[in-house]
Amino acid sequence: MKIRWTLGFLILGILLILNISKGGAEGNWTRKADMPTARSLFSTAVVDGKIYVIGGEVDKIGEMSIAKVERYDPKTDTWEPKADMPTARVNVTTAVVNEKIYVIGGAKKHKIKKGEDFSYRLTELSTVEMYDPVTDTWTQKSDMPTPRSTRTCVLAGKIYAIGGSAIGLLVREREPWRLKTVEVYDPATDTWRKSQSLLHARDGLTTTVVDGKIYAIGGTGWPQIPAHPGPFLASVEVFNPKTHRWGPTAKMPAPKSGHTASAMNGKIYIIGGGFRGNGPFMYLSTIEIYDPQTDKWTQVPDMPVGKFGHAAEVINGKIYILGGLRAGHKGPLLTVEVYEPGEVSQSVNPTGKLLNAWGLIKKAKVPEL
Repeated sequence: MKIRWTLGFLILGILLILNISKGGAEGNWTRKADMPTARSLFSTAVVDGKIYVIGGEVDKIGEMSIAKVERYDPKTDTWEPKADMPTARVNVTTAVVNEKIYVIGGAKKHKIKKGEDFSYRLTELSTVEMYDPVTDTWTQKSDMPTPRSTRTCVLAGKIYAIGGSAIGLLVREREPWRLKTVEVYDPATDTWRKSQSLLHARDGLTTTVVDGKIYAIGGTGWPQIPAHPGPFLASVEVFNPKTHRWGPTAKMPAPKSGHTASAMNGKIYIIGGGFRGNGPFMYLSTIEIYDPQTDKWTQVPDMPVGKFGHAAEVINGKIYILGGLRAGHKGPLLTVEVYEPGEVSQSVNPTGKLLNAWGLIKKAKVPEL
C-alpha cells in the first residue's frame, strides 16, 4: 500500500512539473529580483510604470506593522527605498488618483509571546495618508469614517472603500466585525460619504473595476463560526454606479480569502489565496479567470507555489506577484514572480471542482503492490 501511494504522489509531482513548464498558450512564469523586505498583508500601487510596495507586516515579537516603502522598476529589475509613510500599518489598502497614492485604513498589529505560544493585539485604523511619488513626500488627509482594514478601487476619480474588518468592534457583544460598509472618498474635496452597502459582509475580499463597474470578490463572511476563521466565500458582487446597487454574479469555482484580483483585457484574474475547512489552512495556487461579458469562469494551470496575503499588479500585459505567505516557509516571502497569461483553456463551474492531476493519477491505474 505504501509503495502504491508513493508511486501515486510521484506521478502527481511529475504531472505538476509538466503542467507548470508547458508555458505557451497556458501562460509563462518568470522570477524577478527579490523585494528588499520580506512582508505580507501589504499593499501595492503603480505610478509611471513602477510598483510601490507599502506597509504590511514582518514576523517578529512586538510591533509587526511596518511603514517601509520600496519602489520596483520593471525595466531595470531593480529596487530602491522611498520615504516611509508616517503611520506603520498592516493589511493596508492603496488607490491611485491623478498619480498620487492614497493609503487607507489598515491596523496596528502586535505579537505577544505567552510561554510556548503567541497572541496578537490588533487595532484598526481610520488613517488616510497621500504619497506624492514626484516629491517623495507624504500628506495627511481626512480620516475614513469607519476604522477598518478594507479594500479599495477607483471609479470616476473617487475611491471606494469596500467591506473589511473592524476587530475593535469585538468589545461589543455579538457585534459583527466583518463589514458590509462602503464609503467613498473624493480626493478633490478631501471628504467622505456613505454609499450603498454590500449584499454580504466580507473581509479578506479583493476588488477591481471592469467596464465602469466594481467587483467585490470572495473573502470571509459573517456570522463567525466558533473557533474557526470561516465562512469562506465564493460569492461575487458587482456595483453598477448607474443604478447605485450591488447585485450577484457567477460565483468563483472555489471559496477563498487573501487572494488577488487583476483586471486585464476585460477579464479578471483571481490568483492564489487561502481556504480552511475542517482541516489545516490551505495555501491556494489556483488561477481562475472571470469574464464579465459571459458571466463565466475559466481555469488555467496553477502558479508554481500557493500563496496567501500577497499582492498583484498589472504592467504591460503581465501580472507581477509579490511577497505573501506560503506553506512550509517561516514568515513572509521576498519573491517577485511575473505571470504572462496565454489563452484561456477551459470553463469551470462553482461546484465539484477537482484537481485535474489527481484525476489523471486515478486514470493511470497505479497497481496494488
